[in-house]
Amino acid sequence: MAESVVGIAHAMTMLGLEAIPVTIEASITQGLPHFTIVGLPDTAVNEAKERIRAAFHTIGLPWPNSRVTVNLSPAHVSKHGTSFDLGIAVAVLSAQRFRGIPRSTLVMGELGLDGTIRAVRGVLPAVIAAHTSRYSGAVIPAANLSEARLVTGMQLSPVNHLGQVAAMAGVTGLDFPDFPPLEKVMEKVENNVPDLSDVRGQDDAVWAMTVAAAGGHHFQMIGPPGVGKSMLAERIVGILPDLTQEEAMDVAIVRSAYGGDVTHLPQRPPFIAPHHSATIASIVGGGAGVPRPGAVTMADRGVLYFDEFPEFATNVIQALRQPLENGMVEISRSRAAVQFPARFQFIASANPCRCGRLFDGPGKCTCTPAVQHAYRTRLGGPVRDRIDIRVIMRRPHKAHLRHFGVSTSDIKEEVAMARERQEARCKREALNLSVTNARLSTKWLHAHEPKSTAAITMIDRWLESGELSMRGLTRIMRISWTLTDLFERSEPGSDELMLAYGLLTGGDAGAHY
Repeated sequence: MAESVVGIAHAMTMLGLEAIPVTIEASITQGLPHFTIVGLPDTAVNEAKERIRAAFHTIGLPWPNSRVTVNLSPAHVSKHGTSFDLGIAVAVLSAQRFRGIPRSTLVMGELGLDGTIRAVRGVLPAVIAAHTSRYSGAVIPAANLSEARLVTGMQLSPVNHLGQVAAMAGVTGLDFPDFPPLEKVMEKVENNVPDLSDVRGQDDAVWAMTVAAAGGHHFQMIGPPGVGKSMLAERIVGILPDLTQEEAMDVAIVRSAYGGDVTHLPQRPPFIAPHHSATIASIVGGGAGVPRPGAVTMADRGVLYFDEFPEFATNVIQALRQPLENGMVEISRSRAAVQFPARFQFIASANPCRCGRLFDGPGKCTCTPAVQHAYRTRLGGPVRDRIDIRVIMRRPHKAHLRHFGVSTSDIKEEVAMARERQEARCKREALNLSVTNARLSTKWLHAHEPKSTAAITMIDRWLESGELSMRGLTRIMRISWTLTDLFERSEPGSDELMLAYGLLTGGDAGAHY
């Protein structure tokens, strides 16, 4: 009997947002017909056996009437998803002594029973990892070509059908349908963000949001229903700076790993607004087996908005503590432990009480004192302590509604100038250029404390009276540096500190939230 041949193909498996190279080995040996996949495959990978065998028969490819064993190496890493279908098919063809695909080529794609090749998740991070690992090319589904093109220096082979891949592997005489040439994907222009001038009668809230956007601070709005909290939150993306090349690639990688449609590098920061009934796994990530990213990661480099913040489940609210403070979230499961980025700007809105009419005047609120207290304390101290800016929004008077607010373009220019000053300061101080004022380290803040006597006296009074904790003082210092940038000053003084204190506490009413 002729010596058996081990067919080889190369694929990628996703562990969090990281793509890990996987070698697919296929061996055909004597024995009763049987198809086995080993190497910690999940259910979707195991089901590839039926998809591949049916696809082979449909297009007339020979299927070995022997024992077929496929090994996914490294065997200790969990393999999940349908992207291994095409690689396993290529390895089986190679084991049957067809030419196969060059070993320096990444192969990814899901197979249909008729041999069609369908899009899969994670093509962008997989092609990036292949390029880093010095692969020369990639065979990918044609539907994923637009995101794969974002990686330069890779020879891409987009395919629609298994017959095309078999022909590349040296199989002749196959009959498979022709496919039209791929159309060039036009870059989308992201200009559908509503304008800030639509918001009327909330000048204080617009100013507070400007400060939050300029420094990247977490921001909470408290007010009765219908005063414009959601309108403001939806418009903050319009005043934030455009994404840099690096940030845009980070956003695209997250979307690809999550299974979103990636046709171009995004220009605007993402805006993610989960419903208040969302589970903890959908917010911070998780799931059975290998964890998947949640809303905090989908909002990476952008904005995460929680409408009706106290209505979210308590465990969901408390799970925000790590990402709010550190910009990342760690999730451990039996099969894997992963770390997801969560560098988002958090925005929350809340009613002042359960019925929402606490600020409308005496006798308007129908909540009992116990209900009011329970509603206010749902957030918990640690989460409240991580929100930098609070603003109280009241119902506007009729006179306020006659005047249009400031436009998004005007505020965006102010925010951009403040961000430029932050970047210049980071260059002077040899700091990370992506650090906003909201992320300034405590060590740096202590080294650049205010020097004026009035500012020092004010800080001492706050600390001695217990009005501020050390964490609260740190947040006031960060806000004061943002105000300094907006006011075009060199360093914060007593005026900036007093304004920062008001923004942190939100006034007497906001201090309870």
